[in-house]
Amino acid sequence: MSAPEPRDPATAAPTSPVTGFSHVQLRVADVARSRAWYEAVFDLEVLFEGAGVVALRSRRARFVVVLGEAAGVEQATSPIDHMAFAVPDGPALEAWAAHLAEVGIEHSGVVDEQGKPSLQLRDPDGNAVELVAPAPR
Repeated sequence: MSAPEPRDPATAAPTSPVTGFSHVQLRVADVARSRAWYEAVFDLEVLFEGAGVVALRSRRARFVVVLGEAAGVEQATSPIDHMAFAVPDGPALEAWAAHLAEVGIEHSGVVDEQGKPSLQLRDPDGNAVELVAPAPR
């Protein structure tokens, strides 16, 4: 197999700003029970706690698991609420959102989610995907 041809910088599409995985949000029947399980199994600590949701993080492994109430969700529905990928900052996310719109990827624009710039997308099968930047300093 031969190496791919290098892209011409003048005509190349922008490079994705994704720097890594941010978090996964799960729908659970009992947030308190699931919280205790994830804390025990992965030695996670509370990052955020609100009405019907708790975010747990691993400082060492640098990942977050968000647990949210599954009220009204049918059993057959996926337990994954969404996947989130990290981007370096808000301006990079804004630029990527503009690029995605230019190439026909529908979205409602960058929004503030708990103090962090966030872009919400749906893949072709309807799975929720988020691109999220750190909170501005």
